Amino acid sequence: MPNGLRIGNLDLDVPFYQAPLSGYSDRAMRRLARRFGCPLTFTGVLLDKVALHRGAMRKLHLQPVPEESPVGAQILGADPQTMAQAAAVLEQVGFCAIDLNFACPAPKVLRRGRGGALLDHPRRILEIYQRVRDAVSVPVLVKLRIGVDSGPASREGFWEICERLASERPDALVIHGRTVGKMYRGRADWALLGEVKQRFTDQIIIGSGDLMTPQDVARRIHTSGLDGVAIARGAIGNPWIFRDCRALLAGQAPAPPPTLEEVGEVMLQHLEWILELYPEHKAVPFFRKFAAHYSKRHPRRKAALPDLMAAKTAEQVRQAIRHWFNGQAEECPA
Repeated sequence: MPNGLRIGNLDLDVPFYQAPLSGYSDRAMRRLARRFGCPLTFTGVLLDKVALHRGAMRKLHLQPVPEESPVGAQILGADPQTMAQAAAVLEQVGFCAIDLNFACPAPKVLRRGRGGALLDHPRRILEIYQRVRDAVSVPVLVKLRIGVDSGPASREGFWEICERLASERPDALVIHGRTVGKMYRGRADWALLGEVKQRFTDQIIIGSGDLMTPQDVARRIHTSGLDGVAIARGAIGNPWIFRDCRALLAGQAPAPPPTLEEVGEVMLQHLEWILELYPEHKAVPFFRKFAAHYSKRHPRRKAALPDLMAAKTAEQVRQAIRHWFNGQAEECPA
């Protein structure tokens, strides 16, 4: 098996973890990831100003709990002082690492000069990192994309940011292999991510992008030369990816795909954990996002999914899951 991954004072026994996923990686998803062998998870992205309001954090159930530990927090913002203050608050409430988001491609984020928009401002990124580093004692990760666009000026700016940050030695640079403008279209450029590691050999470099299957994860870990990878969209409705990644990296065959009954049991548990976090009228629509992904394993997905999407109450969701994932249909596809 490849070596684990050291991020500051965090020693992971495998070179992967669950990436921050805006709108997905709440406590329920994180608990499932940990159950299936993920060594580290993160919150979805938090606006720095929200993190400064402890009341809002309690309302959003953001404080980490033992069954999901270790868990880090990702923050988004453009003001160095506010970002540093937010990071300090997040450390105080128990998060084990801080991830700085300079990669988000969402238009509403870019319009406010946050996330990927900051790739056009290398000095601001460096100042934010320095202020946060001084404010906390936990590991600090920096999330980037490979530029705002594919033009030469943007690529030059990306390398400038990497060089400036590498001289500061953050605990990890986490790089998604697409530009901001590409969002999630096309393919991630893992060759370029490997080049970053070749240029900055002493810096921990973690790659992200297109890690949808255990085979994708294992291949990138074995061939990219990077220190580790962050699994994002591939984990939505698929906590088994962590179990299977562990097997592949240990040179073992992955376990058989879960049966429909096993998928249903995980879905029911996921739903109950979501209901612990949100009122029913919010929990049910929120769960639908995951149900769409869980249903990809169903041989009759086109019939099962509409029933799950039409459910209006938690009990109706439970009934739909029990009806379609009852172990009496065909085995799930791999």
